[in-house]
Amino acid sequence: MKRGDFKAQTTIFIILAVILLVVVGIVVFVQSNREGGGPKIFKSQINQIKDAIVQCSEDNAREGIKRIGIQGGYYNKPQHAEDLGWAFIPYYYYKGNILVPNKTVIENEISDYVDDNVVYCLQSIPAVDYRLEYEKPTTKSSISPGKIKLVVNLPVAIIKGEEVNQFELKDEEIVFNSSLYEIYSVADYITKSHKENETMFCASCVVEMAKERNLYVDLIDYKDSSTLVMLSENWSYREPYLFEFLNKY
Repeated sequence: MKRGDFKAQTTIFIILAVILLVVVGIVVFVQSNREGGGPKIFKSQINQIKDAIVQCSEDNAREGIKRIGIQGGYYNKPQHAEDLGWAFIPYYYYKGNILVPNKTVIENEISDYVDDNVVYCLQSIPAVDYRLEYEKPTTKSSISPGKIKLVVNLPVAIIKGEEVNQFELKDEEIVFNSSLYEIYSVADYITKSHKENETMFCASCVVEMAKERNLYVDLIDYKDSSTLVMLSENWSYREPYLFEFLNKY
């Protein structure tokens, strides 16, 4: 065999080997896509996405609790309330009628806020090469001494290509330090004191209750024979937490 013929055969073998490697690579890629449902999302990326979802849910819940305080335990505006434009202040006592909500109502109002707003929060999470799919959540809130607990029932699908990773937000229970339970007990006492005397209540009793619960109380004359009651504390939030309502005589 001549040297030129040998080189030509060697070149052909190399070309055939390269073609074979390319074909094998394509087959392996197609097979892996069929078996795995598309390109794999790196575990670190999945964890980052899940962390972002949890953080989003916590931030949303915190904003809801803050709004609930400003609006006297309400997210949805009750019949008797002073409209401020950007918010409202409910009446707990209105011309002889006791309107203070019970604790269950306030818990449901927190849940309503979270359910209505968590989707907007999730939409703000930057999604470059994946997408999130979810339905309207259902949240269970509970107020107890010194804390608020929320369970957000929201299954989230993290989708990249044809691969789908399921994540249950309800597995990530949200717990905040909060004086809302203690604040409500003082607000309830002030309001229901009007059953005995429409315009009077035991101020020293309220001061003592607030002191025992590490709270602050302010009573401000409002328009049309109304009193604005402001209860606050400064340990659970970066800024003072405020809870307010009106009593009209």
